[in-house]
Amino acid sequence: MKRLGRGLSALIPSEEKSLVQEINIEDIVINPEQPRESIDEESIRELAESIKKKGILQPILVRQKGDKYEIVAGERRYRSARLVGINKVPAIIIEADDQEAYEISLIENIQREDLNPIEKAKAFRSYIERYKMTHEELAERLGISRAEITNLLRLLQLPAEIQEELKRGNLTYGHARALLSLEDKEIQKRLVKKIIKEKLSVRDTEELVRRTAHRVETPEIKTLEERLQNYLETRVKIQPKAPDKGKITIEYKSLEELERIVEKFLS
Repeated sequence: MKRLGRGLSALIPSEEKSLVQEINIEDIVINPEQPRESIDEESIRELAESIKKKGILQPILVRQKGDKYEIVAGERRYRSARLVGINKVPAIIIEADDQEAYEISLIENIQREDLNPIEKAKAFRSYIERYKMTHEELAERLGISRAEITNLLRLLQLPAEIQEELKRGNLTYGHARALLSLEDKEIQKRLVKKIIKEKLSVRDTEELVRRTAHRVETPEIKTLEERLQNYLETRVKIQPKAPDKGKITIEYKSLEELERIVEKFLS
């Protein structure tokens, strides 16, 4: 199995790397299935200025698509070249099916850190659904941990408004992971406004979420408290602190009552 984590060179046969050709820019088309949803226009202008002075230093990767060449990797270089009016661009024509083309485009963006966390999560989800791959199998191909893939995919559970703030860069991956500790979407959205307005750090956000979770009493928690109180015949308080974590406080007023409660647990 090829592993994307080794880089683009692991996916491109060595004999193809030396076959750099000058291709008419009008014969090149953008791949509509590439992982990145948007391109920063300022970065395109900066790259265009560099290309204007020094030319395109690294060929783009394309594959034959009918009478055109579809971009597999190098869309930013292509857009920048068009911006400065270049007619021909250096390119390597590779043979790649849809899955291989998607893999190469995905790893190029990951290695260049061109994808924001939401784009990365959506790319992973699309790949998993399209090619019926498990988190473990994708982790092996990317050369990253399964937990990292799972955590990124969890970001897609956040409200659309919060995902947009992540894409804009107003929230970091760390902020978003902290917010996932809360199940209530409205509370998540309210905290995001506070985080952005007050420019809270990830650590400050984690503490804010912890305090908020401590105060939140969901109907499910309340029901469990009542069941325990009825069974133990004493006051019980459940205090959630994070997903699947928290503490239970059971009150007793005498050693005899404590023994009775313990007996209930052991019976």
